[in-house]
Amino acid sequence: MSLPRDTDTPKTWQQTKSENTRTAILDAAIECFYRLGYASTTTENIANAAGVSRGAMLHHFANRFELIRAAIEHLTAQRLDTYVREGTAVQQDPTQTRIDDGIDVYWRQLNTPAFIVFHELLVASRTDPELREAMIPAYEKFRDAAFESSRQMFPDLARSEAFLRANVLTQYLLEGMAIARITTKAPVPADLMLKWLKLTLKTEFSDVLPEHGNPADNPRHGHNRFSDDTP
Repeated sequence: MSLPRDTDTPKTWQQTKSENTRTAILDAAIECFYRLGYASTTTENIANAAGVSRGAMLHHFANRFELIRAAIEHLTAQRLDTYVREGTAVQQDPTQTRIDDGIDVYWRQLNTPAFIVFHELLVASRTDPELREAMIPAYEKFRDAAFESSRQMFPDLARSEAFLRANVLTQYLLEGMAIARITTKAPVPADLMLKWLKLTLKTEFSDVLPEHGNPADNPRHGHNRFSDDTP
């Protein structure tokens, strides 16, 4: 009779070293995309930034596309981790969802290298079929996972009929302003629009906010998925 596998077996030094090297390469790829731009980044740039040899990099990634795909997955995971961690921190022990703080947190996340790189890769993928093959699933993964995480973090607002609409409005408005700031370097009326968005969302969620009744007594639920035919 075979013994059960010990899933808690400590990793060997070699396994830990290999994982650390792989992570260093992926972090270096994202750094190079931000500093040099996707089109100008070479595998040699990434190897130099990671402090590894070309041979060591080839050990982990057989070709450039495999490296790019892994870097995109790594970047997406980082963005999701930040989204959930910072959003959850905002909601620690509140009596109701802190809409204003939640908007401010996401706006700050959009003004970081992580979003800048993600956006530039998405734009580049429009005319690069190979890159698009990796970026579209990553975009959809972040969108859907962030939406579901929002439902878990803001259960009171998730009961509103306006939940999906409010999420789409917030995403496209804030990302649009961030993209304008990134690409044009022109002043963006962020304070004006953030104030308007906060007031608008409080109105949108008036069917579930405490001053308008107990959300637990409201049988209505908002849309729970994205689709192209959403009104």
